[in-house]
Amino acid sequence: MTTVARPGPTTTGGGPAPSLTARELELLTRVANGESYPQIAADWVVEQITVRTTGARVLRKLGANNIAHAVFLACQMRILDPNRRHGDHAGFAAHVYRGEEPCEACWEGERAYRRELRAARKARQSNAA
Repeated sequence: MTTVARPGPTTTGGGPAPSLTARELELLTRVANGESYPQIAADWVVEQITVRTTGARVLRKLGANNIAHAVFLACQMRILDPNRRHGDHAGFAAHVYRGEEPCEACWEGERAYRRELRAARKARQSNAA
């Protein structure tokens, strides 16, 4: 038996976009950036079941079949910006370009990027000597 995919709300006539809590939106954003439920649970200092429960609420609100489908629908509904990156140098640069204060994840990504540049520069200098 096959199940019919539920497309969920749309931006064109499908009703208003669902209201997500800050925690649900953070979960969607982090999953969209490639983080797993165990990673998110460790950062939130909660059990994985708490993250899974939050994910289930997101699925229900968006009418999604799984978390990847939820991210896709959130991008379609403009809940998430599909062109926005976080947690790396590109995300940091995008914040700066838009005149925003970079988020903590992007600051950390920028710090890691700068550490890598310094390490590469030092390696080149020691190889040249």
